Order: sequence, then C-alpha cells, then structure tokens
Amino acid sequence: MVYANNDGLKDLLVGLADGRVKLYLNVNTDENPLFNSGGFVQVGEPGLKGDIDVGSRAAPTVVDWNSDGKRDLVVGALDGKLHIFLNEGADSSWDFRGEQLAIENAGDLLVPTARLSPHVMDLDEDAKKDLLSGNTEGQLVFYSNVGSDEVPTFSGYTLVEADGVPINLPSLARSRPFVCDWSGDGRLDVLIGSSDGLVRLYQGTDSPIGIAEERLPRPLFAATLLDPCPNPFNPDVKIPFVLFETCRVRVSIYDISGRQVAVLGDRSFTEGVHQATWDGADGKGQRVSSGVYFVLLDAGGYYSQKKVVLLR
Repeated sequence: MVYANNDGLKDLLVGLADGRVKLYLNVNTDENPLFNSGGFVQVGEPGLKGDIDVGSRAAPTVVDWNSDGKRDLVVGALDGKLHIFLNEGADSSWDFRGEQLAIENAGDLLVPTARLSPHVMDLDEDAKKDLLSGNTEGQLVFYSNVGSDEVPTFSGYTLVEADGVPINLPSLARSRPFVCDWSGDGRLDVLIGSSDGLVRLYQGTDSPIGIAEERLPRPLFAATLLDPCPNPFNPDVKIPFVLFETCRVRVSIYDISGRQVAVLGDRSFTEGVHQATWDGADGKGQRVSSGVYFVLLDAGGYYSQKKVVLLR
C-alpha cells in the first residue's frame, strides 16, 4: 500500500510474476479503499516510455532512495538484484527516466539464493537507509548502508536472527519481509510472508536494530572479499580476502540455483591477507561445467560474495 499521488488516499502497488509493476489508484476513501482498473508503471524519456520490467517476480516498494524529497521506486526480482528507478518528476506525479542497480563492493548487489524482496529503512539507527531482504531460501538478509543516505552502497550482509538462530523458513520459502511496530510497544517488529501462505511475526526487542533480536556479530568491516582473478577463469581462480581480526572463515562455491558446489576452506584464519583457490571441481573432485558461480565468504557471521565465470 502506498500514497502514490498525494491525494491522501492509499493506493495499491503490485509486483507481477512477469517482472512488471502495476499501480491501482484508490477512487473511494482512505477508510474504505476501492481501486480503479490499474495501469503499468513506466520508465523512459518523455514520448519513449515503456513498462518497467525487471525480468521476473517483481517485488516493489517506494522510498526516497536518493534523499531528494521525492519518493522513488525500488524493485527486487528473481535475479537477486535491486532495481532502482529514481523519480525525476514530482512526488505527486512520478516520472521515471532510467534504471540503475544497488551497489555492493563496487559491483551489483546480489542477494544470496536470489529472489530479492526489499524493505528499505534505517534499521541500525545511523541516519542512513539500509536494506532488509528475503530470498528464495527463506532467510532474512540485512545489508547495512556503508555509503551515505543520499547514495546508499553496501558491503556484505548479515543474517537476521531470532533467539540467537538465523531465521531460515522451511523449504524454499521465498521470504518477503515487512517492518512495522506491530504490537504498538515502540519497537520494530518484522512480518514475513512465505510460499506456504503463512505470515510469521517476529517481535522486536530492545536491541539497537530492533528486529527479531538481530545481533551484528562484529563491526561490518571484519572481513573484505576482494575480486577473484582471473575472471572469467580456466583452469583455476584465485580468491583473495582480508581479515581485520582472527576468526573462523568458510569459503564456499555455489551455482546459480543456490546449490553448494565446493568448500574451499573452513577453519580459523589470522588477521591479514589470505587467498583461496578454486580449480573448477566440486567436492568430489569432479570438474563442473562452464557457467556462472558465486563465491561466498563467511567470516564469523559476516558474509560477502562475488561472482565468477568458468569457461571450459
């Protein structure tokens, strides 16, 4: 639900399976909404506009992304990316001219296991908007904004916990979060929709982030995953990473379906620069096929990932 045209009436914004976004305007009252037949939200220069299309499984939300006083449209998608459409019109009359993607470590942000479903707000009380997302696996993924409120950027993520355990809904739950003060106690709670049709409520505590007993395990730059090289690669790729404290590190390889292919290391590493190497084989030593794979770094609960391309 959004107030799309500043008429004081709540409207309905819907993401579609085909990747488009549709807006239904309220033609009745705010207390008893009735909607028109709707229209597809468009992007492009005047006279050249076409329907917004993020590919598949659009999950839209409205937020002032660049802090210019006008609400913008941000859309998650099956591709795991956050598609951003800045409003170049008025807050009461949206005008989207182009598309950009959210940035993580100088590349495109890509939520693990894909199906990004965003909720954008300041969650760690540093006066900068952050990103909370669901994913295919059913987890809740938190990206702290390490840029500015005007230019949000991200560097790795943490998994949101409930009672000390990362939220991970059963099966391929396709989690979709919404943050609000559900219980009216002044704390932020989170509602999560999922593919089983249920909506789960996680009530906030007095922790700084206020969501489902979220605990940031250490400063956000406890580790940095550097760019793999060469990329694309054949026969092997070097994967450098930097640790700012001694901690247990796991370096894993996943395919585009989210299936774990190999584990390159799972042990304690000291502070400093380290490197893992992947030779393009799975955990049984079998060579895998050409394609896109993802390197996931887990440094004591701090996560970061990079994309690599294997060419046979």
